[in-house]
Amino acid sequence: MLLSNQRCLSPFLWIKENKYLLGTSFSHLMIDGFSMVIYPLLPLIAREFNLTLSKVGILRTTYSLSTSFLQLPVSVFLEPMSEIILIIMGVLWVSFGFLLMSVSPTFLILLIVSFIAGLGGNVQHPIGSAFVSRVYDKNRRGSSLGFLNFSGDIGKTIFPIIVSSILTFYLWRNCLFIFGVFGTLVSILMFYIYRRSIKGLHKEDIKTDSSSMSKNKGSYYGKWGITSVPKFVVLSIIGVIDATSRVVILTYLPFLFIQKGIKAEKTGVYLAILLTGGSAGKLGCGFLSDRFGYLPMILITEILTSLSILLIYFNNNLILLIVLLFIGGFVLNGTSTVLYTTVAELVSTEKRNRGYGLFYTIYLIAEALGPVAFGYIGQVWGLCSIYFVLSGFTFLIVPFAIWLKSMNGRQITQQ
Repeated sequence: MLLSNQRCLSPFLWIKENKYLLGTSFSHLMIDGFSMVIYPLLPLIAREFNLTLSKVGILRTTYSLSTSFLQLPVSVFLEPMSEIILIIMGVLWVSFGFLLMSVSPTFLILLIVSFIAGLGGNVQHPIGSAFVSRVYDKNRRGSSLGFLNFSGDIGKTIFPIIVSSILTFYLWRNCLFIFGVFGTLVSILMFYIYRRSIKGLHKEDIKTDSSSMSKNKGSYYGKWGITSVPKFVVLSIIGVIDATSRVVILTYLPFLFIQKGIKAEKTGVYLAILLTGGSAGKLGCGFLSDRFGYLPMILITEILTSLSILLIYFNNNLILLIVLLFIGGFVLNGTSTVLYTTVAELVSTEKRNRGYGLFYTIYLIAEALGPVAFGYIGQVWGLCSIYFVLSGFTFLIVPFAIWLKSMNGRQITQQ
């Protein structure tokens, strides 16, 4: 039985035993799903407000940046607060922001409101991961965190499909309003379900290595838990390139689909194919990296990602496009699993929430800035230039991965 040491466990008891994991995972599904809602809406928003490609990138960047730049201070300064209430409040905040976005009369107001809405997304990744790792013991922690991370991909996959279904009958504003109402109702329900757990849970059974912390107090290691700063820097550079590649593809693929003759209202379905492949990649590459090591997997996935970007652009066959989108999504998202696993080797256990908070912040800031930079490239040289430049940019990970492998003559093993 998944996440349980008991072989025979009724569904009711399983849900009760894993209620914190299920609640945190569903919140993760909501937050990551919300982040995908805007992608298939971008062409429709651009049409209504007469936006250029660079302004489309600015809109996407505004939301992404607001969901990332507070992750580090949130993971540090909100440590005394109950994690479960912070996680639920994050969903409620984003949901209310979507309601305001649905009634924004101008592009400027939409831009401001999208920034405010995204602030609620800062909580989920650093605090959600720390919460699950603390609630579950060592024997169940790995499978619990794996379930948590995969739940986000479920949201990323199904929400674009729901968006396409809604757009068949309603406008993009109605779509945002529906998601806002749904998220608000979910938040209220979660507050009710976990009302007895909100107080007192945060400080129960917190396990730390006090001797290690006191020994390293005041040092860079003691404050952030980073055991090898040079390797962490190189790994972060790889993360920046990987994050930029993924978000740029997601941002400008709908425009490529429209150029290929696909209706704007149906672009969410094709994005869902890419994201389905991405979900499979996160799971599959995790197993493959355990077997073959992190370096071969980074090299293979990034070379194939660079190649798939060009193939998707040049291909005009619909059936082949579906295949390429799935394969491209597999290798595009598969690298992130390997990178997240490698971070654990470079951050001490007692400070891992801060280490991950720092890496997530760097990673998501790259996701926020990428669409703007490539939006200007596309505006100056055309949509095709985005895909050619992005293919070469993605390939830059290969020399950095080799450099990481060779640093100090030591290998970073997978945890």
